[in-house]
Amino acid sequence: MSRETADVLSAISAAAEDIAADAAAVDREHAFPAAALTSLAAAGGLGIVVPQEHGGAGGGLRALAEACETVGSACASSGMVYLMHSVTAATIAGGGGARAGAYLRSLASGERVGTLAFSERGTGAHFYAPELAAERHDGGVRISGRKSFVTSGGHADIYLVLVQSATGDGLDCFAVERDADGVRFDGVWDGMGMAGNSSIALELSDVDVDDAARIGDAGAGAGLVFTVVAPFFLVGLASVNVGIAAAALKSAADHAASRRYGDGSALAEVQMIQHLLADMDIAVRSTRLLVRDAAALGDGGDEGALVPIMEAKVAATETAVSVTQRALEVCGGLGYTPALPIERHLRDARAGAVMAPTNGVLRSWIGKALTGLPVP
Repeated sequence: MSRETADVLSAISAAAEDIAADAAAVDREHAFPAAALTSLAAAGGLGIVVPQEHGGAGGGLRALAEACETVGSACASSGMVYLMHSVTAATIAGGGGARAGAYLRSLASGERVGTLAFSERGTGAHFYAPELAAERHDGGVRISGRKSFVTSGGHADIYLVLVQSATGDGLDCFAVERDADGVRFDGVWDGMGMAGNSSIALELSDVDVDDAARIGDAGAGAGLVFTVVAPFFLVGLASVNVGIAAAALKSAADHAASRRYGDGSALAEVQMIQHLLADMDIAVRSTRLLVRDAAALGDGGDEGALVPIMEAKVAATETAVSVTQRALEVCGGLGYTPALPIERHLRDARAGAVMAPTNGVLRSWIGKALTGLPVP
């Protein structure tokens, strides 16, 4: 890891204190975490995976893992918004295109926020197989249709839209800007957890996009999804969930140490509580190592890296669920109320398993890969 990347990660850790201070309000008010993005921009964190020649830190999967865990531990909503911005930057850097340099510089500086618009209601977890198609029009393409569960919907400036190629051969990925004619957003995010991520629908009505806004070669979108989007998204999402679990563990341990009975003894002196905390710590540490190892394999170009990366997402999202549940058991009735952040961590943790690719889909892919069958 370069010195520049290490310095940015240190700055992100400092910024996380302010992000954590706003987390309860973001959750309670279903507020988009704009202040968190401002803090991350000032820390250089929005360019963590942007190449240095475009103003970023030049980090890879390992850097993204550390950054996403830090931000996710402070505020899960901010972690998801940050993750999608970073995956957008990684996708543009990996695919290239006529405007790639300009996009990357604006993403790294915080001038613009990016996100993905891949999912559709008709394809669900199979986001890599969009039904939406582009049509050739006036030297570019025209796109109409609806994308679902777009994180940062209405707040991001650049939306990477995955569509069936206008040539009928393969998939294309285009950068669509928020202020383009025909772009609008529908709905209000009212999810159980990650309340501030504004995951709403993107409506495209005869949106004209020129070829210079395409990311990657024509028809090469599927390759971009599996070589760049998937590893960066899965490692980042796994790390956000490790962060959620780590935050729940800390809250539970702090509560156990400070909670006193009438005789002056602490909740932490109860053996069952000690065992719960020990199991939580073992789970967080082992899952963090699993995620970081998968990220290192990806950064090293290991041909088999995608399997451990997929496993990391499954393991981390399930660890977040189990650890937050144990945290609730440690904290009892107070943990069930907003007096402690446990109930927020518990709700936030439930999202990961159903985020595409869902854990069920990933288990099928892992099993196929381990037996030599094609994936997906």
